[in-house]
Amino acid sequence: MISIKEYISPLELIELLKPKIKKELNQTDPKNRDDLEHEIILKILEGLKTKKFQSIPTFFELLEKERQQD
Repeated sequence: MISIKEYISPLELIELLKPKIKKELNQTDPKNRDDLEHEIILKILEGLKTKKFQSIPTFFELLEKERQQD
């Protein structure tokens, strides 16, 4: 199991997401997969650079927020 840390580096995040990215790339044409993978990683890194992540809500905080919206 992955331990929860206060900070995760962009490289660690990419490594954690790689299996999911690879799985989703199977839906595309094999000759486009490498380019698309690079574009996805680039978009993730750009998002990390532009977004401010103060704190990640816990699972229970997300549940409570969902309940309040209903």
